[in-house]
Amino acid sequence: MALEDAIVAWSTQRPAWQQHALRLLARGADISKADAAAIADALVSRESEKWMALSLEDFATGKGAGRAASLRWVEPVEHVNALLDGQRLTFDPNGLTVVYGDNASGKSGYARLLKQVVRARRPEIVLTDIFEDRSGDEPAALIGFAVDSVDNECSWPGGVDPMLRQIGYYDEPCGDSYISTDSAVTYRPAALVLLDELIHACDAVRDVLDAKLTANSQRKIAAPENAAVAGYLSALSPATTQADIDEACRVGPDINDLIARAKDEEGRLRASDPRRERTRLTQLASRLRAISEHIESFDSSLGSASVGALLAARQSATDLRRVANSVSRISFESEPLPETGGDAWRALWEAARHYSEHDAYSDKAFPVTDLNARCVLCQQELSAEAEDRFHRFRAYMTDDSERQAAGAQRSVSAAISLLGDLDLEPGPIAVAIATVEEDNPDLADRCREAILLLTARRDALLAHLGGAEDEIPELVPGLTEGLDAEANAAIQRSSAMDSSEVERLVSEATRRRTELEERRDIAQAREQVEHEIERLVERSRIEAARRQTDTTGITRKSTDLAREGVTDVVRDRFTRESHDLRLERITLRDVGGRKGQLMQRPAFLGASQPADIPDVLSEGEQTALGIAGFLTEAHFDNTKSTLVLDDPVSSLDHIRRAYVAGRLSEFARDRQVIVFTHDISFIGDLRNAAQNANVAFAERCVERRGDRGVGYCTDQHPWKAKDAKARLGQLDAELARIKRERSSWDSETYEKEVADWAGRLSETWERIVNLDIVYRVVDRGTAEVRPKMFRMLAEITDDDNREFQVSYSRCSQWARRHDKSPDINYVAPDTNELNDELALVRAWHARISRYGS
Repeated sequence: MALEDAIVAWSTQRPAWQQHALRLLARGADISKADAAAIADALVSRESEKWMALSLEDFATGKGAGRAASLRWVEPVEHVNALLDGQRLTFDPNGLTVVYGDNASGKSGYARLLKQVVRARRPEIVLTDIFEDRSGDEPAALIGFAVDSVDNECSWPGGVDPMLRQIGYYDEPCGDSYISTDSAVTYRPAALVLLDELIHACDAVRDVLDAKLTANSQRKIAAPENAAVAGYLSALSPATTQADIDEACRVGPDINDLIARAKDEEGRLRASDPRRERTRLTQLASRLRAISEHIESFDSSLGSASVGALLAARQSATDLRRVANSVSRISFESEPLPETGGDAWRALWEAARHYSEHDAYSDKAFPVTDLNARCVLCQQELSAEAEDRFHRFRAYMTDDSERQAAGAQRSVSAAISLLGDLDLEPGPIAVAIATVEEDNPDLADRCREAILLLTARRDALLAHLGGAEDEIPELVPGLTEGLDAEANAAIQRSSAMDSSEVERLVSEATRRRTELEERRDIAQAREQVEHEIERLVERSRIEAARRQTDTTGITRKSTDLAREGVTDVVRDRFTRESHDLRLERITLRDVGGRKGQLMQRPAFLGASQPADIPDVLSEGEQTALGIAGFLTEAHFDNTKSTLVLDDPVSSLDHIRRAYVAGRLSEFARDRQVIVFTHDISFIGDLRNAAQNANVAFAERCVERRGDRGVGYCTDQHPWKAKDAKARLGQLDAELARIKRERSSWDSETYEKEVADWAGRLSETWERIVNLDIVYRVVDRGTAEVRPKMFRMLAEITDDDNREFQVSYSRCSQWARRHDKSPDINYVAPDTNELNDELALVRAWHARISRYGS
């Protein structure tokens, strides 16, 4: 399976935001700080609708090898070792830049400074001038650099651009670390680079979430002095619901009264003893029973049976009155006046009867209708029609239906009067309830509720009897059962009352009072509680989001894919580098993954017993092994960023030195390579290798000027650091200057200039003999003879020898080495002679260089 297919399949198991990030990265986008912040916000708020998963098509537009970082210049601003402030060491943007410097010239100061800002395995502290700077002075510098050829600069130590970390750095301590520590496999195919970038995105999002967690922690309420509130706040969790808060803060408007009662009860109990408590409980039982009996006494008037009988009697009276009224309407239909036989009329009849039987006709029955009788109302003589009407009226009034209706009405009226006169809460009962309240407010409330229910039933019944249509509330069954049970419980507690029981009651009262106070305090702190719940819920979401930035799974997958598709490639390259550096039976051993990188360490191949590399290899071999590790890492650095090396070939023989020079020149074909060195012969190797590789070779020099002038920078190597070809070029330039300026010189000045020029030409002859003849046959570092190069000596002809002897002799005569004999009358050669001599040396050098090839 291709890497891309494996990553797409694996990505389906990652959090949705990581799938989205992989898609953006595969398409060539960067996850910026703003993107990381937006992702973090979305994770916390749980808004992920816009996220899309990775697909194979996304890889088609992915980015390439990455951006290349290179150095342009470094400038010590102040207090960097003993370097001169304001000097600027520049680097050619292309090819090979070789920075030469003698010991104590300041070269290492510049190298240490760069080591601070680029990717180095063993950074070093940059000190101030220990002989000059005062305590508290801090070193500072400016760094000029480019990213993909776009120039920029940053300050050190405060503003180092992270892109500079792509620049590789090598010196002896770094080389040692390749041997003694685990090294990351740096070869990363584009598909694996995608996982590296996902790890960076996770780190960036986690940084934002960590900042949110810090801000969240700062919003935590300081522990209140109130222990109850502090305890409740500490017990809160994101799972605490609004219902939980409502319950914890549930108090009534009378909470302070309840607390006051609880305190009184607690105080009373603390001051009490078993005897008092038994008396109190006995009295409480007596009062409860009195109240219960009082309430039960109303069953005869307000109980279901009594109310039902009264309603039935009222209905019967109503029915009888309806019958009596019906009879009346039949008897008096022909009467001239309306409502004859009605209630008012009957009252009039009874009044007339009473007057007749007691005053007007006391000896006769009412109504009196015999001869000469008069009407007791109008006192007129009765006509025949009036007599007949009186007889009919008497017959009606003596009818039984009217008597029954009137009797029923009187009975109902009497019952209603009794009902209205009921005293539902007489004084003794009110006192009893108030006394119960002192011991048990809840129980007193229940007593009052029972009386209120009876009162409501009585009032509703009266209203109903008066003609209202309101329903009559039912009595709750067993209205006094609770009171009787409490009375019995009080008697039982009284019987069991002793010192331990009093102590238990005190504890219970204290607990009840404390609970009420805590509930009140928590309710008063509700705003703080809700604020803390809001904070905890937010923190829970942030922590859940942070768990989605864990890189363990990414590292594991990256390591597995690297192990499957990369390890052999890197091991082969390391084997090739180490073999070319004449190291045998050395390989890389897989030591696991870390932060998305596969880690490896050099080990012996086929060793029969375990041994550490430093315990077996010589100093030179260890140096070669460190360089092999660095060159392997550089080979797989697909950003093509700069390589910086500080004295990389100490302890190496000429073959390994030449190989390193060649490899660095190969790297310089497509990236910037910077070498700091004080090794003049290695400069020659680098110059030759650069020429063979057809890459630019830039000279830079750091030198001391005067007693304290350390770190002075120039763009030319000193004379002693130049090889024969470079020296010939410089001599050519100096001869041109002599020709231009000769007309303005006197003879002594001209003679001096020619003597200096001839002395340098004589030194050039000596360098040609050393570098191009002697050192080609005998290794200057080991004194080892190179047999294959010995044949070049046989190619040197008598003409070659004669030309060398004659020219070297002339140069020695022209140079100011000895006092000129007065007998000779020495005259400096003219410029044509100098030109001819220079041409002879150049031709001789070119011819000799071809020998033995």
